[in-house]
Amino acid sequence: MPLFRRNKPASPPPPQQPGTAQAPASSSEDCTAHSPCRELLAIPTAQRDSLLRLILGRTRDLGADAISVYLNDELSARLVVMGPGESGAVQRAYAVPGHLAERWGTTPPDLLRRALENMRGDDVEVAAHEQGETSPLYTVIDQGVSGAAHLVRLEQALGVDLPNGAIVGIPREHQLLAVPIRTARDISTIEAMLNLVRDVGARAQDRVSLDVFWLHKGRLHPFNAEVKDGRLERIFPPDEFRTLLDALPKA
Repeated sequence: MPLFRRNKPASPPPPQQPGTAQAPASSSEDCTAHSPCRELLAIPTAQRDSLLRLILGRTRDLGADAISVYLNDELSARLVVMGPGESGAVQRAYAVPGHLAERWGTTPPDLLRRALENMRGDDVEVAAHEQGETSPLYTVIDQGVSGAAHLVRLEQALGVDLPNGAIVGIPREHQLLAVPIRTARDISTIEAMLNLVRDVGARAQDRVSLDVFWLHKGRLHPFNAEVKDGRLERIFPPDEFRTLLDALPKA
């Protein structure tokens, strides 16, 4: 039975381009009277920029006024500020409404850029595990704020270029798995990646997905992998993935 099948029908993509900020809606009401604007505006300007981060979340939960990096119809990385919780400690993530950007004298893309710069300085554990004739399996673990949102800056996190993208797993909110695609042999790692994702994700309370993805040019394409009797039976990659596979060197 062939491994590849035509990609499953998907809902139409949102109007924004992949890997860019969603266009926030404007707000004419006094935002100082409600949360999270009240809490965000109370943070001193000198501190605010250093507290910007991205966190991974469901695209459907964003709302019209979110500032985010769109990955696919299921997942996006949302801009937040780490502000004081009820105890007064820096421990709560406040989603940044788009209408605050103008009030702060900046733009959503600039706020996203600052968040990514902050994430570069976070304590992220990256390890490469050799796999013989294929590309290494990278694990990316961040137990801090951003967690799996480092997906947005995967090339920087791994320290490698990804012109063909990577096979990616997101079993937990704070863990990423990635295999850079260099040759056609790397495609053979999909099943092992899927088994690892399901093993880790099945036991995780902070599970994100039990599927495997192709991350390419800021877009996260699900394979919609189907398993039968514990073995990978078929995947449903986009047409662009098939085109890439035909062009990859065999070894």
